[in-house]
Amino acid sequence: MKHSRKATFGLHLRWPFCLLILFILPVFWACSNKNNSLEPQIYDGPTSTLTDAVIWHSDSARIKAKIVAAKILNFQNEDREVPDGLYIEFYTLTGAIKATLKADYAYYTEELKRWKAQGNIIVHNVENDETLYTEELLWFPETADVSTKKFVKIERPGEIVTGTGLHAKQDFSTWTIDSPEGTFEIEDDGTN
Repeated sequence: MKHSRKATFGLHLRWPFCLLILFILPVFWACSNKNNSLEPQIYDGPTSTLTDAVIWHSDSARIKAKIVAAKILNFQNEDREVPDGLYIEFYTLTGAIKATLKADYAYYTEELKRWKAQGNIIVHNVENDETLYTEELLWFPETADVSTKKFVKIERPGEIVTGTGLHAKQDFSTWTIDSPEGTFEIEDDGTN
């Protein structure tokens, strides 16, 4: 009889031990697996999304620009991405539209305080009837300047100016092309 008690006692003792081994082995295996990192993953995607967004840029209680976009993604570092294009209106001191800008894509970098627009960019100066076409444009809202190192084309009444590289005011009131080319209309006044 003593023999049967020992067998029963030993059987009851082995089951909890076996279950403990079954639960602990996978944990040890996972910890020893070099491909499985237990380090926390840092999320670097957008923290919020604005749809049908309108952002007003002002300085000293005067509206300088209005940014309109179908979608703006905001990131934790305060950067912004505009994946579906944007439209910007620049205003005069009296509140009239001085110039407009359209682009297929834009990204705002908070560290540089700069917008980078890309793809089918069109800037139109309403007052001077001048239109700029380029594929990339940097906009610095704090200094009200824009620039690019890419090819540009400017259409004005009677002439087309092309070149590489541009520096301008954000309302396109003044501009300089680094390496200009173009076709110009020259009026003949009759004197040779």
